[in-house]
Amino acid sequence: MDPKTEVALQAWAEAPRAVRRVRAGLDARGLAAFERASAAVHGELVRRVGQSYDLADLAAAWRDADRWASDVARDAAAPGPAPRTATILVDQACARLARSARDARR
Repeated sequence: MDPKTEVALQAWAEAPRAVRRVRAGLDARGLAAFERASAAVHGELVRRVGQSYDLADLAAAWRDADRWASDVARDAAAPGPAPRTATILVDQACARLARSARDARR
């Protein structure tokens, strides 16, 4: 596995813990906005990698996410508060999608 993909996998491994911390600090309105933003980022990532992808494809989309994820998360969260950072949402989406990659470690 190439080093860039390894770095991505390490970042994604931290996502569940980070998401739990963020969710714990949100009120009902903030949580609803967070969940809408999360679903939108996940959907956009699926659109970008397609139905058949490997971990390197997913890592490439992850590295490119700074170009689109904040806008997607902000738009989906409205009228609630926008997430402070979309990075955690992208990491969470990648962690979920990594399990379905063609070359996923099973």
